[in-house]
Amino acid sequence: MVANQITLTSFLTQNKTQFVIPVYQRNYDWTEVQCRQLLEDIVEIGTSGRNDTHFIGSIVFIHDGVHLAGEVNPLVIIDGQQRLTTITILYLALYKYAQKNGMEEKAAEINDTILINKFVKEDSSKLKLKQTDSNSRALKFLMSNNKPEDYPEYSRLRDNYMFFFNHINSDTFETIHNGLNRLLFVQISLERGKDDPQRIFESLNSTGLELSQADLIRNYILMVLEPREQTRIFNEYWEVIENNAKSESDDESKVSDLIRDYMTFINKKIPNKNKVYEEFKTKFKIRNSDFYNGTLAELKQYAILYNKIINPKRETIKEISKELYSINQLEINVSYPFILPVYNDYSQGGLSKSDFIKVLNIIQSYTWRRFVLGLPTSALNKIFMVLYSDIDKMDYVPSLERSLVKKRGTQRFPTDKEIETALRDKDMYNTQAKNRLYLFEKLEHYNNNELVDLNTGKITIEHIFPQNPNPRWKAELEVEDYKMFDGNL
Repeated sequence: MVANQITLTSFLTQNKTQFVIPVYQRNYDWTEVQCRQLLEDIVEIGTSGRNDTHFIGSIVFIHDGVHLAGEVNPLVIIDGQQRLTTITILYLALYKYAQKNGMEEKAAEINDTILINKFVKEDSSKLKLKQTDSNSRALKFLMSNNKPEDYPEYSRLRDNYMFFFNHINSDTFETIHNGLNRLLFVQISLERGKDDPQRIFESLNSTGLELSQADLIRNYILMVLEPREQTRIFNEYWEVIENNAKSESDDESKVSDLIRDYMTFINKKIPNKNKVYEEFKTKFKIRNSDFYNGTLAELKQYAILYNKIINPKRETIKEISKELYSINQLEINVSYPFILPVYNDYSQGGLSKSDFIKVLNIIQSYTWRRFVLGLPTSALNKIFMVLYSDIDKMDYVPSLERSLVKKRGTQRFPTDKEIETALRDKDMYNTQAKNRLYLFEKLEHYNNNELVDLNTGKITIEHIFPQNPNPRWKAELEVEDYKMFDGNL
């Protein structure tokens, strides 16, 4: 590892060099807030009458050792991509302004030294900054003669470019250009095969780089690979995992949750939410072909199933979708480490549709009955953590039932008699909405072919006992119960 302080322009103007943003990096996410602060700092230093400089942090990159003459030298950026991308689009805004205002010499200087490798013929190596797919498309669009506002996709890169361009005029152009020339940073150069980029990355994360557990795991999986293999593994596995492990109701990533549930299932131990990466790294110290084509393939399959668990409408079998919806309604997230392998058995043909539905019903019954009796929910974590181990695949549903019926104490499966007794006294109306709605929905739909959508927000609860009860009610209810309900009408 080599670290030294240099000016940003010295770094950016290196000949036949390309700054590569690897696929495992987070997306470019600087907003106008960060861009405005950076621009204000640049303008302030650019207007100073002294030869002041401004420090902007560090940029960490990996290189491949010896750089052969005539070839483009790729520097893989593992930290600093947000600043590097932002400064590149600021230079691009200066270039476009110079182009439009007859400043041909200044435009050529910026373009030929900062934005492109002038004497490189290959298109893939022409741009100095090689972004990931979506940002690469936006950057190439902005480099062309198109209007930025015509870019067809949403892009922060495009938005930030327009912010910078709108702040450049005849009074600010030289000030901004001068300020950029005075920016300093520490470049940390790592050589592939000699330095440990993952350790450096973890160190940066511990000192304030805000990354999720999923971000750290993604980097751990991909960072050790050669760039071409990184792209293959990302496209074939990780991108599928990220796209599926997402809650569609709020567009929130659930990759960290998926991997936590996956680790719970395979380790029979629940990782702390902030230690999922550490558990993953400990479990998968060896990242060989078996890991990439075996473990990741399994995780990818589970991600596809996880998508249906957290987004039940994605399950095309209506009966299964309905049960998954009910599990979401009751918020039985702790059951996911059990549901995932069971769902996988069903998807692989090892479990029939009817038996899979029975399993989902048993999960609901077990959890809801425990709620009625007021048994502690904390016991559910440990139960579902190891429950799959009790499954006999030759006797699937009965083996699950036997396992739960054997539970004792706070882990027990409440009996029908216990539920009947509890419901006589429990105020089911003034309770958690999820449990109340679940009960009334089950009552409404019991033996009823005309299902009612209770999630419209327009339905209110008036009564459970019919105002004009069918004689069957009197025949099936005990006398005392019938009188109690009838007297409340």
